[in-house]
Amino acid sequence: MKKLALIGSNISHSLSPALFRAAYNNSMFTYDLIDSPTVEEAMEIFMSEGYLGANVTSPFKESVLKYCTNQDPFVSKIGATNLILLDRGTIHCHNTDYYGVKNPLEVAMVKDRRALVVGAGGAAKAAIIALQEMKIDVTLINRTDSKARDLAKAFRTEWLPVEKIERATEEIKLIVYTIDAPIAGLERVSLMQHTVLEANYKTPLFSDKMCNIYISGKEWLISQAIPSFKLFTEMEPDRKAMYEVAVNC
Repeated sequence: MKKLALIGSNISHSLSPALFRAAYNNSMFTYDLIDSPTVEEAMEIFMSEGYLGANVTSPFKESVLKYCTNQDPFVSKIGATNLILLDRGTIHCHNTDYYGVKNPLEVAMVKDRRALVVGAGGAAKAAIIALQEMKIDVTLINRTDSKARDLAKAFRTEWLPVEKIERATEEIKLIVYTIDAPIAGLERVSLMQHTVLEANYKTPLFSDKMCNIYISGKEWLISQAIPSFKLFTEMEPDRKAMYEVAVNC
């Protein structure tokens, strides 16, 4: 049996274990939750209990990097990881969140050349890189202006203070929303002309009825899960079964 896991905090309602079981309907692998308040405790469990690899979610996507020996190019660009592999004592870090943004936008055939990214964490960083690779200009907004400013400087993009969100959404019709709480001023904005890609799938803030095009967090989740599961297993997952699980949960 090969042991895999999801590392994070307060992750009991995660869809990842169900998605993995659907992707590989066999007993070759197990997929557990390492639900811990600290990255130190989580990594001690991961290292000591024979895990081959793990997906990494909030709040450890950045803090787990200190345990990594090797990083793929997206980890180096983004500064965060959502997947680690253990090979003979060496931890290799990968980031497939990039595909969680890029693939759904390509499937939706989004033509916008400007995007508003809301948030400043690991998911926001992945969104920026994906959008920039797609030749889409990025503007950042975050609940804390200083974090938006610092991230914009690091990624050579624009930012606006949070009180400018109404003006920003008048000009920019593609929104990538990477946080799980409403941002001040958003309740006054009509999104009926907007495309919204949301990272949060547990308690979504948006819906088809609110937007011109709505891309749910489940699309993001599956789009990043497929390449991550392939890295774990070196096998193609059952995509249809994964989508069925996501739709029915």
